[in-house]
Amino acid sequence: MTPTRHPRVREIDFRRPSKFNREQVRRIEVAHENFCQSASSRMSAELRTELQLGVLNTDQLPYGVVMAEEVPRQALVNLLRIDPLGTEVALIMDLPLALALVARLLGGHGAPSGQPTSLTDVELTVAQRAVTSLVNALSSTWHDLADVSLALDGHAISPMTVQIVSPSEPTLLLNLSAMIDGLMSIMTLVIPHSAVERIMSKLEQGHYGAPQIDEHSAADMHNAVGDVEMNLRAEVGAVELPLSEVLAMQAGDIVRLRRPVSKGVVLYAGDVAAHVGDPGRNGNSRAVQIRQPWGGVS
Repeated sequence: MTPTRHPRVREIDFRRPSKFNREQVRRIEVAHENFCQSASSRMSAELRTELQLGVLNTDQLPYGVVMAEEVPRQALVNLLRIDPLGTEVALIMDLPLALALVARLLGGHGAPSGQPTSLTDVELTVAQRAVTSLVNALSSTWHDLADVSLALDGHAISPMTVQIVSPSEPTLLLNLSAMIDGLMSIMTLVIPHSAVERIMSKLEQGHYGAPQIDEHSAADMHNAVGDVEMNLRAEVGAVELPLSEVLAMQAGDIVRLRRPVSKGVVLYAGDVAAHVGDPGRNGNSRAVQIRQPWGGVS
């Protein structure tokens, strides 16, 4: 007797089209983790406060579902043109985050009170300055990832009004966490499959792998710059205070810095953050023990 063969049943969720395979998604995540590290350093210096960025998660959904259900109804939508493809992706920023960046660029601080519903023309203009810095860092990441560049190509306040592809287009969401002045927010990079279809092969391991290093060139470069004097300093933390409070300081006063003790100190080579270390002493001298490279900070 021939054994009965039971039919195989597999569940398929048509709301979650998978045009990006696991390897491609992984390469995109790794590339944008590097973007978060470099952009955090660049933006923290520009804003004069610590901005922490990180890759939160990814998902694949139809474009219409993304814009209707996965992002806030009111948000700063930045359209990014992919050159030389001529297609577009979108970087969506929560309004509270946009306003926090505006406040910092204008010399203020702190998260906005209440739930903002829009941006004034002045706030939008200032916000675009911060977005431009982010896009420049993002463009460098995409150049390394797939030999393309990104450029700011427009903006909108309502995601529902932005139609760069058809509603049914399979789309990858890359959610990035952002923290500034105690405000935790999310930025979402919306990547329609049709926008990057022509460079999908470049998102594989074979293209985006470890760089090929010429050992002789590396040795020549090391010898050429090895004797250059470099100022090395350790920064415990930083805080902004009104001038009146600074002038009123007296011996014994305590100044609370915003950097938690558990995060150690930051070792700078010139103006570039290089390592995180633990403070201590070596004999009668102050010292710092290297804990990890700055790029490895989580």
